[in-house]
Amino acid sequence: MTKQPTAPPDEESHSLRHVAELAGVSVATASRVMSGSSHPVSEGTRRRVLEAAEELSFQPNRLARALVTARSHTVGVIVHDISDPYFGEIVKGLEDGIHAEDYRLFVASSERNPDKELNYVRAFHSHQVDAIVFAASSLTDPGYADSLNELVGRFTARGGVTVVLSDHLLKGPRVTFDNRRAVGELVGYLVGRGHRRIGYLSGPTELEVSRVRLAAFTAATTEFGLTTGPEYVADGRFTVKGGGAAIAEILKRVDVTAVLAANDLMAIGAMRQLLASGMRVPEDISVAGLDDIPIAEYGPVPLTTMRVPTYEIGRQGAALLLEALAKRDPADVRFTGEIIERSSVASIGQAK
Repeated sequence: MTKQPTAPPDEESHSLRHVAELAGVSVATASRVMSGSSHPVSEGTRRRVLEAAEELSFQPNRLARALVTARSHTVGVIVHDISDPYFGEIVKGLEDGIHAEDYRLFVASSERNPDKELNYVRAFHSHQVDAIVFAASSLTDPGYADSLNELVGRFTARGGVTVVLSDHLLKGPRVTFDNRRAVGELVGYLVGRGHRRIGYLSGPTELEVSRVRLAAFTAATTEFGLTTGPEYVADGRFTVKGGGAAIAEILKRVDVTAVLAANDLMAIGAMRQLLASGMRVPEDISVAGLDDIPIAEYGPVPLTTMRVPTYEIGRQGAALLLEALAKRDPADVRFTGEIIERSSVASIGQAK
């Protein structure tokens, strides 16, 4: 018969002692089980220790366990803005994908600030996270690339793992979305609805993903022989407010029948601006987005957009992360999108 704990645990060492007493094993054996040590322990003994720990609501000290396993079971994630639904879905996918393996996420918003992002990488390194996930596009700031490569080099040299989930300068395991194909398909979709004068709301110029999507738009308009040029493009900063300002800027310069936004937040901002100015969407101007964030169908007009499988990207990123931590060589994954038709795009016969 196993002993019952004689008193409630009041500190880490006492807690472990009580787990050992309840399981009928030595403190050393209980420690090996709870720390994940490679020291051999029978399955029956392991099960008794885990059952005792659950009964006592025992939570092992992660830092102490890290000394034994050389793993902290923590992962740092860098996004641009955690309030952006795009990143929220990716982080949710990551969290769901690694939770069963007892990993914990620490999420940092860089706000597209190179110094802030680099400081977060330093902080994650100093706190000995096992991996860093770059969920957002890399920045194009001069000096950023060299500094980031140096920091990541030091991090991986001590055994850390990096995974990227967007267009990024870093090498290594990656899960990406085919932005070039997505933008090309959206332009083709609008052309198929009869539109020949299409405006484009681009993202911040300091982001690699903005550069990729803008280049894809330029290539697609050339391929379809559309009337285009710099006057058809404005930077909407990937925000609702920026989208409104960008469409107003374009309409001061050219007459368009449709506008394609490089993300849904800008598309929603553009629709709000058009409606506020007395124009109709889609009867006067059609609007299309890219992402299919949860609020896309609840905007001023339900938004036609390209679905980016953000949650699935996060889940797949978690799978690659676990593979890399297990010292296996995971294969890169590339997702494509799907156009979700709603009410914001009309055929040219219905437009002006």
